Amino acid sequence: MKLGVVGKGGTGKTTISALLSQAYVKQGRRVLAVDTDSNPNLALSLGLDQDTAENVPLLPRSLVVGGVNGGISPAELVQQYGVPTPSEVTILHAMRVTQAGAG
Repeated sequence: MKLGVVGKGGTGKTTISALLSQAYVKQGRRVLAVDTDSNPNLALSLGLDQDTAENVPLLPRSLVVGGVNGGISPAELVQQYGVPTPSEVTILHAMRVTQAGAG
């Protein structure tokens, strides 16, 4: 199953995403959360501390835009870029803006 949470800024998408992820984990499901926010905070909501959350590896742009996979399987992608959280959800960061005008 795939589930996307979208909407305007400030409407609680990150909170809903974290709660849904945790609910599915409690049902015994494996959950992979992909944070596509340019200011990613889902990792914090899933229990990572600030330093660890800031160091979640960023998916290469070639994987995010255009889907060029460079021969990497989905399992390898999760192993290489995914970070397990205390909530038992694996998190991926698809983008991050680190300076004004960078997004």
